[in-house]
Amino acid sequence: MDSKIINLLSPLWGETLKQLRHDIYHLADYFSLESRRNQGIPEAIVIADGDKIFFVPYLLRKCDDICDQDSGDLFDVVSPYGYPGILLSEAAASTPGFADAAMTEFKRVLSVKGVCSAFLRLHPILNHNINELFNPNPFTFNGET
Repeated sequence: MDSKIINLLSPLWGETLKQLRHDIYHLADYFSLESRRNQGIPEAIVIADGDKIFFVPYLLRKCDDICDQDSGDLFDVVSPYGYPGILLSEAAASTPGFADAAMTEFKRVLSVKGVCSAFLRLHPILNHNINELFNPNPFTFNGET
């Protein structure tokens, strides 16, 4: 399994989306606009193993105002307005254990970056069966669209 954090300038952003069902909320241009509005750094993680792909775009925000200066850099990640959610290729969704392994890797990568929390809005159509793909369910339900 290979994981990469990419920015808007990376051709991998668009190349990855060409392989996945996606919406406007996943496009690099959308993230560029939202990053300016939210003062966040637009990034995405791509975790892949052959044709199995896990893709999550997000805005990285610095959390300077919530802890001591001595604690080092601390960040959170959030979805911009809309429903980017988590994208999985068909092969990833149909391979038992891949989603769990990718989520574990996602959490590890975020932890290494100093990320203390993640708030991701799930896409109501593209993520309709997300609870069936992860065991145990790593999500906190916070309302329906």
